[in-house]
Amino acid sequence: MSPTRALVPGLLLFLALPAQSDVFTLSTGLDYSQGSYGTPATSETWYVPVIAKYETGPMIYKLTVPYLRITNPAVGPDGVPVSGDCGSVEEGMGDTVASADYALLDGSDGGSLLVDLIGKVKVPTADEDKCLGTGKTDFSAQVDLTRGFGSFSGFATLGWRKFGDPSGSDFRDPIYTSIGLVTRLAPNTSVGAAYDWRQKVTSDGDEIQEFSLFLTQRLGPEWKVQLYALAGFSDASPESGGGVLLSHSF
Repeated sequence: MSPTRALVPGLLLFLALPAQSDVFTLSTGLDYSQGSYGTPATSETWYVPVIAKYETGPMIYKLTVPYLRITNPAVGPDGVPVSGDCGSVEEGMGDTVASADYALLDGSDGGSLLVDLIGKVKVPTADEDKCLGTGKTDFSAQVDLTRGFGSFSGFATLGWRKFGDPSGSDFRDPIYTSIGLVTRLAPNTSVGAAYDWRQKVTSDGDEIQEFSLFLTQRLGPEWKVQLYALAGFSDASPESGGGVLLSHSF
């Protein structure tokens, strides 16, 4: 998944609702993408995550456990070449991702700049032989920035990822970034757009380049839904995709 997909980020959830503390949230949804990724065949990926998030004070802890179904596997969910003896259709549990987010600046002092420091670990729970993952542990570190400009908020991410190398591979450790804008159409509705970019992972690969549109709608005090669509502009990105994410807070 690219930085602003999937799952359309926690940052955007924050922008859609007032900040809270000591909140537990469960989310699930569906992400679909398709593209040829520089091959003759079209590959389709269905990604169904279950996300548990706990917010307490300046910290946010999140755990994502997905289920995957991929036709004609060409790249994995992280945009890296797949290995293994891939069938025409593969499905099963994906890689688990755990993250911790520290709000360095949370706006409580009245400032318009928000800064989050985030660390992530991808645990290889996917079956490498079925082309659902690399079978290796990855680490990421990123900084998220958000600032209000009148009725709009601009956001940006800058991160670095350390890929584990499967046998016979030598993945680069890429820098990635996202920039975007979000605004509220109504007290419970926000919309926005984002552009994602990531350095190439292999010497003969491509950079990730994706543009996304998204909408977040609050359905009640405890429920919210997000819809998004995307277009890719490189062989490392899907040609098109979209998804929905439903969240309930306790």
